[in-house]
Amino acid sequence: MPYAQVNGASLHYRQYGRGPNVVFVHGAGGNHLAWWQQTAHFSRNYRVTVYDARGWGLSRGETAVARATLGTDLLALLRHLRIDRAHIVAQSMGGRAVAGLARLAPGRIASLVLCGTTAGATNDRIREMQARLREARDGTNLRDHALAPEFEQREPALALLYRQINALNPPRPRGLLGPPPPGYRGSMHELLSSLRVPILYIVGEHDTITPPEMIHEAASLVAGAKVHVIAGAGHSCYFERPDEWNAVVERFLHEIQGKTAE
Repeated sequence: MPYAQVNGASLHYRQYGRGPNVVFVHGAGGNHLAWWQQTAHFSRNYRVTVYDARGWGLSRGETAVARATLGTDLLALLRHLRIDRAHIVAQSMGGRAVAGLARLAPGRIASLVLCGTTAGATNDRIREMQARLREARDGTNLRDHALAPEFEQREPALALLYRQINALNPPRPRGLLGPPPPGYRGSMHELLSSLRVPILYIVGEHDTITPPEMIHEAASLVAGAKVHVIAGAGHSCYFERPDEWNAVVERFLHEIQGKTAE
């Protein structure tokens, strides 16, 4: 199995297909396996890279590290794989890796698909929404809110598979993915806008972690960003409604490739 020994970590990755580079960055509830419905689809026209963040899946490395390590790891992996520029697709926690990459190497980003994440584009209204949602969850694990309630009833086998993929992740320090320090008022929206690349936000209609209202607000802060809402889906809409999700992302990428060829 391929590993990249980079940035003091051993990062497991897989690559499929040929063509323009598309890199998928998983959320806290997944690992590289979570993208199984995307790798088969997009590898027909793209070179797809999936990987496990340090402390997830088969990757190993010190996890008592700064929040920015997700970004430095992604950049180190791109360098290792000699990917100079790629379309980056990030789910939830993956937005933190995007924020780091945008700071460190903005020129490597050809476009962004941000699913269930603001990627740090925020304001006081979003912070208030996040605080209310944390209070409503009342200390329950985010994994309990990863799928729309109707999905488990409609697709019990796939819901079980989702949990089994998550169960493959090793334990990690409590609080590793906690909120920013109290009083933090930074935002990524100006930096994301300055990238001058196509940016698409995708969110599930019934997402209770990053609901559509929050994502629309975040997108309004980022110049030119678009939003697509997946009807009937929850936070993991890429997993729950892969046909629509794949079609939306494929159309987004196809339009970019068409403009590039002009």
